[in-house]
Amino acid sequence: MKPLDPIKQERIIEAVFAIAGTQGIAGINIALISKEAGIGVGSIYTYFKNKEELIQAAFFSVEDKITKEMYAGFDIAIPVKISFKRIFMNTLKYRLRHYNQTVFIDQYIQSNYIQLNFDKQIKEFERKNSALYELINKGQKEGVLVKILPFTMICYIIGSIRSASNGMAQKYIPLKKQVIEECFNMMWKGISN
Repeated sequence: MKPLDPIKQERIIEAVFAIAGTQGIAGINIALISKEAGIGVGSIYTYFKNKEELIQAAFFSVEDKITKEMYAGFDIAIPVKISFKRIFMNTLKYRLRHYNQTVFIDQYIQSNYIQLNFDKQIKEFERKNSALYELINKGQKEGVLVKILPFTMICYIIGSIRSASNGMAQKYIPLKKQVIEECFNMMWKGISN
């Protein structure tokens, strides 16, 4: 059997993001993916058993990309606020540059797809974001951060970044340095002592 082409597989996943960006996650179907990717329906089934498996693969693909970008330049030794600002800025920039992926991941998290492998996804999330858990622990020990469950704080942080990036992408919030700074400061006030 011929090995699978990773470039073709990536085109299929990118088609999922493109469709999600214009029609939402509910608009994704194999026929549209085939048309968007320029790959036959039969070939898609060579890479993925069904639509659910493809949606899951797309989620893990974008989650890996966002996570990698989120922690670019991360250093636990620098002050907590500076670390959080770096994470905030890295994530905001990624979300603004990759709007279709943003729409996909936001809708995925709010859909029934997340329930397909929920325990696995939570464990993967904790593993991939161990640096953020470590940073929260450090900030709480130093008295810089409020003492709440780390996962609760992470949900708040992600929600703040999601709201800011969606507002900026849709041009409701001006994409200006001062406004970005204000968005970070509002998020920081919500988690700091």
